[in-house]
Amino acid sequence: MSLEEEQSTREKNKQVVSEYTTEFWGNGNTDVVDKLCADDFVSDCPLHGRRQGKAQVKKMILDFREAFPDFVIHAYGSIPMIAENDYVVVRWIGGGKHTGPAFDDLPIGRLQGQNTGRVIQFSGTTIYTLRDGKIIEEVAEEGALTALQQLGILSSASTAD
Repeated sequence: MSLEEEQSTREKNKQVVSEYTTEFWGNGNTDVVDKLCADDFVSDCPLHGRRQGKAQVKKMILDFREAFPDFVIHAYGSIPMIAENDYVVVRWIGGGKHTGPAFDDLPIGRLQGQNTGRVIQFSGTTIYTLRDGKIIEEVAEEGALTALQQLGILSSASTAD
């Protein structure tokens, strides 16, 4: 592959990931999964666990967005997407307010009750792997501990004097 072809592939991969991040995570648009992700797509995020296949991934975001309907996500400051070969790395920040039903799709515990009004604000970094212009995997390292503390599921560590 020539240098120009490699650059073109990197830019196309970044466009795919940008659209996916904005539409799926930012807007809860599940149609983008069918458009941009491979059939064997895997999503692996600490706050949501590992999801295999498009149906599981779509259900996860629908449940999450029902509990946090105003959730937003965007690029973190001026940090750009980084693309190399079949990988795109994105640094992001997101948050929202729990105004929906009780939410138990968490690695530990559950958010008791409806409409708790608790606000989450956390950041993360996601590595996307693409094949033939489709996302085959997203692996996130996110501020799950921060989010669980903000939701009151885990207590914050106290400091000793």
